[in-house]
Amino acid sequence: MTTDATRDRIEQALATHPFSAGLAEAHLRRLASIAHEESYPAGAWILRSDAPADRFHLVTAGRAAVEVLAAGREPTLIATVHPGQVIGWSWATPPYRVHFDVVALDPVATVAVDATELRAACDDDHELGFHVMRRLAAVLAARLESTRHQLVDVYGPAR
Repeated sequence: MTTDATRDRIEQALATHPFSAGLAEAHLRRLASIAHEESYPAGAWILRSDAPADRFHLVTAGRAAVEVLAAGREPTLIATVHPGQVIGWSWATPPYRVHFDVVALDPVATVAVDATELRAACDDDHELGFHVMRRLAAVLAARLESTRHQLVDVYGPAR
């Protein structure tokens, strides 16, 4: 059971997190109603590739590494996620499976939003859905750009 103090803390975190800042108060309350706080010690897995994408994390403290594993190679760092950023986008597209491994580099704190409830909330309230998906598209674009830079670092410049 979530206490009023916890709910207030989650609403405040959502109101100030860059992903959700500026949303209408009703939308913030809706997100807070389907969210909870999570924490991970350094070295803990936050997400594992091919697991169900059942949560969407707004990072409030700590750093995490987004990695991809290729056969016969060490994991490749795709991005480092910091406070004010998000972890997880696979919740938004079927088959709702995680695409990358994410490990805590430091102790990490997040506001975790239930993915099934978030999809339902976006379906029920198309304005909320528009704002969430527009912001998620920006996350995906930034992650793609980060991956492009990482690939140049790993494989070198074009010849």
